[in-house]
Amino acid sequence: MNHFNHNSIIIDLPTGVGQIVDITEWGAKAENGFCNTLAIERAIAYCKDKPEVTLLIPKGVYHFYQTDLTYFIGLHHLSDFTIEGSGSEFIFHQAKDFLDIKFSKRLMIKNLILDWDWNAGALASVGVIKEVGNKGSYLDIQFPGYDVIDSNMDIRIVGPFDPKRYTPGAEGGIEFRPYENQHTKATSDAESNKEMTALVRELDNILSKRIERVNDNTLRMFPQDSSWAVNHFHEGDCYNFRHFEYDCEAIRTTKSSHITFERVTIYGCPGGGFLNVGSVHHLHFSHCKIQPRPGTFRSISVSVDCLHVGNSKGYIIIEDCDFSGAGDDCVNLHDNSSMGITKINDDTILLERVNEDKLQFEIGGSIEIRMPDLSPSGYSSRITKVQYFPEKNNCQLQLALPLPSNLVEDCIVFNRSYGTDYYIIRNCRFTNNRARGLLLQGSHGIVENNTFENIQGAAIQIETGSESRWSEGQGVTDLLIQHNIIRHCDLNAWQMAVIYMGVYLPKGRTTYPIFKDIEIAHNTIVDFPRLACFLSSCENVWVHDNALINGGQRDYSCADYGSSTMELPIYNEKYEGVIQFSHSKNCLAENNNIFNTMLN
Repeated sequence: MNHFNHNSIIIDLPTGVGQIVDITEWGAKAENGFCNTLAIERAIAYCKDKPEVTLLIPKGVYHFYQTDLTYFIGLHHLSDFTIEGSGSEFIFHQAKDFLDIKFSKRLMIKNLILDWDWNAGALASVGVIKEVGNKGSYLDIQFPGYDVIDSNMDIRIVGPFDPKRYTPGAEGGIEFRPYENQHTKATSDAESNKEMTALVRELDNILSKRIERVNDNTLRMFPQDSSWAVNHFHEGDCYNFRHFEYDCEAIRTTKSSHITFERVTIYGCPGGGFLNVGSVHHLHFSHCKIQPRPGTFRSISVSVDCLHVGNSKGYIIIEDCDFSGAGDDCVNLHDNSSMGITKINDDTILLERVNEDKLQFEIGGSIEIRMPDLSPSGYSSRITKVQYFPEKNNCQLQLALPLPSNLVEDCIVFNRSYGTDYYIIRNCRFTNNRARGLLLQGSHGIVENNTFENIQGAAIQIETGSESRWSEGQGVTDLLIQHNIIRHCDLNAWQMAVIYMGVYLPKGRTTYPIFKDIEIAHNTIVDFPRLACFLSSCENVWVHDNALINGGQRDYSCADYGSSTMELPIYNEKYEGVIQFSHSKNCLAENNNIFNTMLN
């Protein structure tokens, strides 16, 4: 099987050395209580019209308390620019983007530590159920890490936590949103809403907003359904209560190219770590680290993904990085789509569940229309007009070419202006994470020589689909997964397998091979609860020469965890074996060494 040449990805570095600008000469101070926002702004403004500048940060701890913008540090319209952090720390005290990179090229940030001030708000708190009230009427939850716990905490989502390992994931644990899920997007079509919401497997509205204090570090919470609670919550169950989710980003990069991050460490952020969206391309992450700050009892690093690339133009290298403790995926690579079309006239369509930030349709861009099973409709066109209606979660597109007659309401639209393709992920560690290790939804990738350990969901998930919260992925062609070590992952059987490949669609799995030309070889997978690989809606997939040790530890017929719920598989599937193909053709598993040292 032939794969793309990884040597074809070349990330350009800033050219030359040029002037060195010391931030302390512009008023920056490594002093607790001093806000460095304006000093950094002045230093960067001075650099903008200078060629080949290095912004030097003398080693120290610098604080950022306040900004009137949506970000603290703006790196806009810069080229051939370097930030030398010298091992310094930037501590942020307000939930605004820490760094915002835009309209820049050949920019490098290195040797810098970013962190969030936990005194301004803990990102998450670990609690253990001390008592389940009579017939599930209340839950007394003790928070051992606090002398006094805040009873007015904002709880976004709650996930199972291993009390012994102090890491995400616990067998039989449930994940839930205590209050109503705010991420779903509704339309005026009630039947469509019902179909799309059926794929949202998050439990929500589990707790009332009433919280009482039992003592300094114990809170009493009240389930909405006591009979349900008494069957799902037990004394000694441990949970991570997350207080932030998508509040800001540590580093946001948009409309920029040839950006390098070298030895950048993020200890905490009330959102994602590295967010890269909107026409970005040629990104290099080298020896970067995201983890809870050592020497603390923090149960989370960043509130969502460590590294997220979406609606990009690809060419990405992630190497020698160490990501752990995230509230969502370690790495998420994808482009967005939408499901739901109304034909207005011969050249105009209305698209449902479209958010401008996610879909980013623009005049001059191009779309492709797929049938509801993801098969091609044969239609692609340039966009000539865009109009968003945010209050209705929809968007109207005028197109250069006449629309075909075979469109149905459940057609899917791919934004073909983007392609998060051509990527290398190698020599990295992905550990102690709440969701997936890698969520791969782009083509032409190589994933090699990585270690995955203690991942609550799948180590590697390859996916495309649509539901009422989001629609992601445009299929994957040409992916090589080799020489990785995967140990103690898929702790809650999210998708039944440590390496999972499949779709999520209202009508179920598709026989159209949206995933093609994929090779999984020479990996070691140890201690997995059910399947090693579940591979569906695919063609020409070759799984060979892997070592698969101590799998199938849980009964395949028991309830599937899904992404959040304890229920039967959403497609009523039957799982068997260690490697399973479904809705597939021309696929082969051979020369895999499968054995078990757990004889009882």
